[in-house]
Amino acid sequence: MTATHPHPQYGLRAAQISWLLLIVLTLIWDGLYAPLHTGRWLLFIKLLPLMLPLRGILSGRIYTYQYCSMLIMMFFTEGIMRLSDKSHISKLFAATETALSIIFFISCLIYLKQFKSTKTDGK
Repeated sequence: MTATHPHPQYGLRAAQISWLLLIVLTLIWDGLYAPLHTGRWLLFIKLLPLMLPLRGILSGRIYTYQYCSMLIMMFFTEGIMRLSDKSHISKLFAATETALSIIFFISCLIYLKQFKSTKTDGK
């Protein structure tokens, strides 16, 4: 008896959408709001790891999802740390970043699980 799993495309689409929303959130938070007042260099540093794998994320490349599942922990950690900011708007951004990171990670696992199942079924 096998357990039913969500269709793998749901995991892929949720991961893609959460990754794109993280890019938008970063542009708004560090591009417009800039809570750390560091100029544009922080924006560039945060956008670079989101933009480099974007092609692989959008095309559903397995390898990209495998390493991005670890890369997303950087954004999760930042979100958790910045939940202690004094500004309420910054806390809202931090909570959103944390939630999007969790959504990406879980969606990524759902998407990648089909490939592990396919590989073990073929033995």
